[in-house]
Amino acid sequence: MSRLKNLLPFLGFACLISYFAYHTFTGEQSVGKLMVYHQREAALAHQLAALQACRSDLEKRVNLLSDQSLDLDYLEQRARAVLYMADARDVLVQLGDDGAVGGQGVAPCDQTAAS
Repeated sequence: MSRLKNLLPFLGFACLISYFAYHTFTGEQSVGKLMVYHQREAALAHQLAALQACRSDLEKRVNLLSDQSLDLDYLEQRARAVLYMADARDVLVQLGDDGAVGGQGVAPCDQTAAS
């Protein structure tokens, strides 16, 4: 009986350590989930950087069209690109993003990067 009394605190402590060790590797707050959270954080940081670059590009374009600094050449360029219209005397060569003649152009920000 006294031997069992001497082992009881040790067995209780061993069960407690086993409980915490088990939940370290399984469950919602386990080591595996922590690695998944870090990977998701890195992916979201990359997406945030892409969206911030897109936003700064759009802000620059909006600034070119503001009342204080209206760039008439840029306004004419955008109107022609959006309306697909030109003067009869103009010669137009449309280039794609890769520099190939006849490209259709791309929106200012690629929306697939944001998805």
